[in-house]
Amino acid sequence: MQRVERSLLRGTIIAAATAAAIFGAYVAHDAAATALYESAYERFADADELATTAADELWLLTGRAEHAIAQSDVLEAVLVEGHVRPEDVTTLVEASDGLAAALADADDDPLSHLLAFPAPDALDSPAWIRYADAVRMLEQAQMRSAETLAIEAALDEIADAREPVVGAVEAVFEGAGALASQALTDHPSATYETRIGVQHAIDQKGPGWTHPHDSASAFTGLVLAVDELRASHAAEEARKLEPSYPVRAEIEAFARSISHGVNLDFVWAYEVSGLTSDEWYSGTAEFWAEDGGWGRITLTHSVSNRWSEDPDAKAIVVHEVGHTQAIRPECEPLFTGPEFAGDHEMWATAWAISMGHDVPGSGISAYGRPSDAQIATAGQCR
Repeated sequence: MQRVERSLLRGTIIAAATAAAIFGAYVAHDAAATALYESAYERFADADELATTAADELWLLTGRAEHAIAQSDVLEAVLVEGHVRPEDVTTLVEASDGLAAALADADDDPLSHLLAFPAPDALDSPAWIRYADAVRMLEQAQMRSAETLAIEAALDEIADAREPVVGAVEAVFEGAGALASQALTDHPSATYETRIGVQHAIDQKGPGWTHPHDSASAFTGLVLAVDELRASHAAEEARKLEPSYPVRAEIEAFARSISHGVNLDFVWAYEVSGLTSDEWYSGTAEFWAEDGGWGRITLTHSVSNRWSEDPDAKAIVVHEVGHTQAIRPECEPLFTGPEFAGDHEMWATAWAISMGHDVPGSGISAYGRPSDAQIATAGQCR
């Protein structure tokens, strides 16, 4: 009986030892699988981060390159002969085509064929699957490293191809600006207003300029500004052939001689502010402090018709010039100060009187006579 009990005890001990050995081997096997998975995942994650970063950079650069091509295509469509240098157009087209070819060669989704794996802390798979995944992760890490090199090569190629497009767009506007500057020189009779418009278009900034820099609309704006300059010059040259021109030119020269640097344009009309040349003398003045300070004076034909015989005709011209003086830095405080408080008509009348034109046409007949203090204050604007 005792022998049987010993035999059973021995069998139990052996079974327990065997089970313990098997469990220990399983635990060791499971730990080894986990350790291998963790090591492989670390290499995989590092390679994946580099590949993902490179792919993101490629996506961003591709977007910028596509924008450069679109900008070039739209710009090419609005380029006008005579406003752009032919060699700049050729360079732009060639550069844009080269960038398009570089984009066509690049994979727009280079990592889409690669596999993904769960992080070690999310594992619930058997050990044999972890072993197999570890091997696949090491393979994927190598593939990601190779893909990173390919992406970086594509980045270099696209960046190298994009740079000439950007430079070519800039060259188009630099060349167009040079031609526009020459147009300013070649059209000296154009109005100051149209000259301002061309300069704004060359600089791509200034009051009223709203076009995006180096855009198709900016180029079109330049073309329109130069065309307006040329038309203005032609109109002025035609005006010089009119019988009334010599006297009007004398009047305009006189007005400019007392404008103290305020640039003036002139418009002549039969009717101004509801008054015709058959009724009286009439004029208006518009003026702006920007762009060096300038104004536009409109006068009735009657002013030139009786310029040499009626002091009132000269007085109204002085009155309109007086309006423009309010934008001068040394005169603006006098105009806005307590004597005038921004009263345009009383200011222009007082200024005309202070200039020696104490006659109805200075503005007295229309707005009344300013006070002696106002005349004295306006007289300080010299």
